[in-house]
Amino acid sequence: PLCTTAGGFFEIEKKGNVAIVTLDAKGEKVNTLSSKMMADFHSMMDTLEGDDSVKAAVVISGKPDNFIAGADISELAKVKSPADGEALSKDGQKALNRLANSSKPVVAAINGACLGGGLEFALACQYRVASSSKKTVLGLPEVKL
Repeated sequence: PLCTTAGGFFEIEKKGNVAIVTLDAKGEKVNTLSSKMMADFHSMMDTLEGDDSVKAAVVISGKPDNFIAGADISELAKVKSPADGEALSKDGQKALNRLANSSKPVVAAINGACLGGGLEFALACQYRVASSSKKTVLGLPEVKL
């Protein structure tokens, strides 16, 4: 790999002028949008934006049947006040806006579950492709939380 981000969530490899970014929450069954992962996301974006030889990026999952399962529900359960919830939401929105406004096109290569915030992440990418696996599903289940 070209590099692994400080938090270890993202591994960046270059193939020609395309960065292959693998998201993998090590030791977890699925990838979720945790505050630690989102902090590491900014490190990954800094790397991509700072490398003039990278013209585009493809985000893939290191998990076999999961792209991003959504928000880390355990973190949501720790929210104690409306202000805490608003801050958490704004941090996530800031990251997704950064992705959506990237000067380099980003492709979400979806295989497996892509739910809630994971789908929002994919929608923030400039392009999306999905595998034909029966385990590949896209949805917004948070309306039932």
